[in-house]
Amino acid sequence: QPGQMLISLPESCLLTTSTVLNSYLGPFIKGWAWCSVNTRSVFMSHPSDTVLRGQDVYALAPFLDLLNHRPDVQVRAGFNEVTKCYEIRSVSGILRYQQAFINYGSHDNQRLMLEYGFVAPRNPHSVVYVDKDLLADVLRGDQSLEQKLKFLRQNHFLHNLTVSGEGPSWRLMTALRLLSLPQTLYHHWRGVLLGQAVCEEREGWSIQTAKTLCHRLLADTHTALEQISNIQQCEQSVREQLSVAAALRQEERCLLASCLQALAESRTSGHAELTPDWCSDLPVTTGS
Repeated sequence: QPGQMLISLPESCLLTTSTVLNSYLGPFIKGWAWCSVNTRSVFMSHPSDTVLRGQDVYALAPFLDLLNHRPDVQVRAGFNEVTKCYEIRSVSGILRYQQAFINYGSHDNQRLMLEYGFVAPRNPHSVVYVDKDLLADVLRGDQSLEQKLKFLRQNHFLHNLTVSGEGPSWRLMTALRLLSLPQTLYHHWRGVLLGQAVCEEREGWSIQTAKTLCHRLLADTHTALEQISNIQQCEQSVREQLSVAAALRQEERCLLASCLQALAESRTSGHAELTPDWCSDLPVTTGS
């Protein structure tokens, strides 16, 4: 009508929680929100609430942002029902005028960087992760690889595969021992996941494959450090973030070098003594 005005905004132009979370930014916003809450929360039990689907055991404590993490610090923390305060007590004590540190938990440096934005020097919990894609690439010549990976996935053995300065983790070596077996020994795969020994040749194959994985990870780390070095000419805020990423990669380089040294010194005599009969006559294969 003359003199009237109509402004019509389609639903896609309305900024609501659902439109934002369902957009391409949704996964990033969810991750940011989870980290923002998780890294500022403490465990604290509450009375049950019929509205919530799960237990209410979190409490936000933003003040904890003022306390930094150190992996070698031991603390006792919890809500004191008498004082009605959440209390953190240092086990080892703190010198006067020195910074008070707390312990966020047994986190490796990758998790510390992703969730808190820093890495801790000389972190005893530090590891380097081995992902499924790297395993598949290193062992791509194995005709039964897909079946083995499927078996590992079904038994929850394709995640948290790591190496540390002391050597490959038990989970990684167990997965490699299974991957060393041919398809004809399918009926023994579950036994290997439960800790059954393999013959000396297969144990040697597993150790050699672990070395190959470490060399590949080491090469990736060197490439990443070179790329970080090449883009240092940028804004100060970006340089600070790059320095944290470089610190993580430098530590990974040290861990991988130590792991390779541990593998070089490893011995398989213990597994040779427990060689199962079904494995002794198998042909030897090599990891690429």
